[in-house]
Amino acid sequence: MEVKITVPESMMGDIISDLNTRRGRVLGMDTEGHKSVVTAHVPLAEMMRYGNDLRSMTGARGIYTMKFDHYETVPAHLTQNIIAANKAEQEA
Repeated sequence: MEVKITVPESMMGDIISDLNTRRGRVLGMDTEGHKSVVTAHVPLAEMMRYGNDLRSMTGARGIYTMKFDHYETVPAHLTQNIIAANKAEQEA
């Protein structure tokens, strides 16, 4: 997903750090007035509860938009977990 996050300038470091933990790749950073806008590619699976997390991190002063950008191969270390979970679900 392509994600654009708008937050107060003072919170830019926290947002970039959080995106890195979500396997995101920061594409760019811009400034609009006293706000900073971060553009990044982040897997959809990592964005499921992002609205709540962003509200918590910014004290409800941050907003984001998300749109589909492209498909990408799942990293090998995550593939095995996904396959195992799917097999367990089918057996149940």
